[in-house]
Amino acid sequence: MNIGLMHFRIGETDGVSLEMAKWKKVLKDMKHKVYLIAGDMGTSAGFKIPFIAYTDKRNNILKEKSFVNLGDWDENKYRAELDDYIEDVYNQLYELMPLDLIIVNNMFSLAHNPAAAVALYRFCKDNSIKMIGHHHDFYWERDFYKNPTNDYIKSILENFFPPVDITHVVINSLAQEELKKVKGLDSCIIPNVFDFDQPLWKIDSYNIKIYEKLEISPNDLIFLQATRIVRRKAIELAIDTVAEIKNALKDYIGMVTYKGKKITEETKIFLILPGLSEESDYVNVLNEYANQKGVELKFASSICDDIRHEEEEIFSLWDFYAISDFITYPSILEGFGNQFLEAIFSKTPILIFEYPVFKKDIAPLGFEVVTLGGKAEYEKGMYRVNQEEVKKAKDQILDILFDSKKVYEITQKNFELGKKYFSYQTLEKKLKELLYQQNS
Repeated sequence: MNIGLMHFRIGETDGVSLEMAKWKKVLKDMKHKVYLIAGDMGTSAGFKIPFIAYTDKRNNILKEKSFVNLGDWDENKYRAELDDYIEDVYNQLYELMPLDLIIVNNMFSLAHNPAAAVALYRFCKDNSIKMIGHHHDFYWERDFYKNPTNDYIKSILENFFPPVDITHVVINSLAQEELKKVKGLDSCIIPNVFDFDQPLWKIDSYNIKIYEKLEISPNDLIFLQATRIVRRKAIELAIDTVAEIKNALKDYIGMVTYKGKKITEETKIFLILPGLSEESDYVNVLNEYANQKGVELKFASSICDDIRHEEEEIFSLWDFYAISDFITYPSILEGFGNQFLEAIFSKTPILIFEYPVFKKDIAPLGFEVVTLGGKAEYEKGMYRVNQEEVKKAKDQILDILFDSKKVYEITQKNFELGKKYFSYQTLEKKLKELLYQQNS
């Protein structure tokens, strides 16, 4: 089959981009011809449809008119402007080669660009292209989309988010239940996966340069926050935990970590953040909070990409995992958890907050993690957990850091569970079932 994988953007380090790259690899291994389609291609090759890019100015105006207020427009002007935009997106889609199927990532579920959803649906119907909606997030879960400003956008949300007559894929059981409850639609679950058969990431002569780039000494401890920098990642909880560890480290002087780092009075602890920053005000909050707590942050997105660019001394996200001593993943809300799977593959111990999908779909499989519990409160722009949970996590992390045998047992068990439940083989099996349904 000729299959398109479509989203607003690709080739970045966000979860949807990463998952699309995995689906492309597995579908190609299944002997399908696979093409990427997006408004912004990042570092990837494929079909570019500029009108659906996140940065498209006309869509961002219409998005504001759709969900904030109409301002000086009336509903007739809104409808005319949106219909013109739908037609323009529709016409750009003729850039595509003939396709049998388009797997649509989030464009039918997260109402970022309503015109693109309508145009794509009509284009596929007019050209006999089958559609699968791969839903990572739903618009009704986001506060921004909860107050549509007029009847026309309400009807679009009703009819195209998602369309009832396409196949639906979700990434967890909570989303499956939610889609059934809100829209009455059935779906299949395909969780996030990872390539557990690739060579393990190791410290090498290239990624060791990250130490020098970020002014980190060989015996300093590195905690890695590999996510994007957005509020729901609750990075302040990682700062809380690292602060506790820093204060306790004086009791470990002379001891050696599982990675062979000797703790001295000069040893520092760093929280490295190589992910994209999508909320600049949140970065300011984190910087201020880290200063209060005495935690040193290293923002590293300027030297991180999805692949290495050695001539420019740009590192892959995987390079940052290779040099890290512990992973922090205190997200309050996740559709599944790409960074969790990456940490498992990297054979690095991990600190998490027990977000709902982790509790429901992942924890029952038996993974061993350090946890901050599953209860948090939001106040003054930051998430808080009970301080006792932070102290308990600090004690567990320090126990693990200085026990090579425990690290091996935990990380090997987690790796094997990850390979069993979330490998490319799991994805291939589920995709075969999905495509069989399309052809039957």
